[in-house]
Amino acid sequence: MALASALVAGGVIGVRHALEADHLAAVATMVEDDDRPSIVGASWGVGHSIPIAVVGLTFVALGVRLPESVTHFFEVVVGAILVLLGARMLLRAAGVSVPTLRGHDHDSGVHRHLSLGSVAFGTKHTHVHDESFGVGVLHGFAGSGALVIAMVSTAPAVGQAVAFLAAFSLLTIATMATVSFLWGRSMAVGGTRVLRAAAGVVGIAVGGLLVVEQFGGLV
Repeated sequence: MALASALVAGGVIGVRHALEADHLAAVATMVEDDDRPSIVGASWGVGHSIPIAVVGLTFVALGVRLPESVTHFFEVVVGAILVLLGARMLLRAAGVSVPTLRGHDHDSGVHRHLSLGSVAFGTKHTHVHDESFGVGVLHGFAGSGALVIAMVSTAPAVGQAVAFLAAFSLLTIATMATVSFLWGRSMAVGGTRVLRAAAGVVGIAVGGLLVVEQFGGLV
């Protein structure tokens, strides 16, 4: 029964966690009106889950907690990145060409992948959205991600911690993939410039608030 409770709790918290304002703002500033927009959210979810799972299980084994100063630092970093992503999206809405980190070329022939939704894992490379994956990793150490790590570290047994993390990660990835898919399709249907501008403003606002709110924890 305790294991089932951990699975349910992890899934519910994963969905709620994915829908937090800073997470949505981050993904919205990286989704474009192209094919397979869900890979942006899925990549964010994968990147976000990795540090939470690794650090959480490590802390369960060692019986330690993530220092509060570390979470403050990553919150400030995430906030600054959100501001930059928001500014970049505003430039794109204005028709200004700006660089992007995503995409890669295939020099080899046909190859196979183990696929999970829009994310395909290969033996030599991985199909992920580079920017959203990186931002997701940073989010894993910041704010509510650190709270999830703290929650996992209090699990009475490793089995329950693993169950919680598995459900949390899967539902986080699925939720963010769905959100980014819907946002991407909305941009493709029409009003791309308006939606880009809205995403840019929200990204700058949310990122700025994070920096202002968390900067006091570093000084």
